[in-house]
Amino acid sequence: MKLFITLSKKSLVALIAAIVLILLILGQLMTLGVSAPDGSTNQTRVDYIEQLGYPVEETPAEVREIVIPQTFSEVYTKYNALQIQAGFDLTAYKGKSATVYAYLLQENADYRVNLIVCGDRVIGGDVSSVRLDGEMLPLADSGQAISN
Repeated sequence: MKLFITLSKKSLVALIAAIVLILLILGQLMTLGVSAPDGSTNQTRVDYIEQLGYPVEETPAEVREIVIPQTFSEVYTKYNALQIQAGFDLTAYKGKSATVYAYLLQENADYRVNLIVCGDRVIGGDVSSVRLDGEMLPLADSGQAISN
């Protein structure tokens, strides 16, 4: 027994559009949650930072709430370029609230590791100097040189 379904052009276009929309939503959900490191607890954040080769103090020196801007300024565009170097991209989080956890390096208190966490996932971060003439580096494996 054969079953034939006939659709008008309008119905076919609507069906294809719905399928594409579902695939886009599923793709975004997978991008947001699966590939991002776990940032749900202080211990998972510290473990993640230390896996990258940065021994940090166990307690964050600062915790603050932020909102990722809906429209990136020039400064935020440059900051996101730094994120992309480390395998992150904040564009998917525009307009969303996040928490920044700042951990001081054990070996050099002039530097701290900042993690940006949205929900329970690390979505970005950096290694930055707290000095006035300081630098900001991408959050990456410890191959990054930190100047003293």
